[in-house]
Amino acid sequence: MWEVFKILDSFKDIFEKYYSKIYRQIALIINDDDNAQDIAQEVFIKLIKNPPHSDENIGGWLSKVAINQALNFIRSEKNLKSREIKVSQFNDDLISPEDIAIEKIEIDKVRKVLSKMDKRDMLCLVLKHSGYSYEEISISLGIKKSSVGATVARAHKKFKELYEKEV
Repeated sequence: MWEVFKILDSFKDIFEKYYSKIYRQIALIINDDDNAQDIAQEVFIKLIKNPPHSDENIGGWLSKVAINQALNFIRSEKNLKSREIKVSQFNDDLISPEDIAIEKIEIDKVRKVLSKMDKRDMLCLVLKHSGYSYEEISISLGIKKSSVGATVARAHKKFKELYEKEV
């Protein structure tokens, strides 16, 4: 019985450490916050049902599963353009409608630029800005750890070029 508690504590620690990273990563890929929460939960269900053989780099494994789940979601969508963008309800006292509109415009620009990028570069930036280490990015994208820094730098440069064209 104590083993069950150890496993639950371990899962709880993993969940608390990685959930927000996984969620942000998926939300940036699919451009849908509500479905990103569902997909992030599915990633952790996969962890419970079919854990990796080694727990040396659980973050990289979770990231790889998250990418696959997000891409599966996108493929399953019949028409990406027909999806409605859902806007979160904000407290008017805390954030003005103008601030909400400006933030939404910026988020849409970033997502638009990311969608124009090469898949590997886009995923590299999403992972890097979701807080993943170079080792986790390396495992997730199947590239050498020593190449991650250069890949991130090239992806940032490409993003900046595309973003400036959008403005």
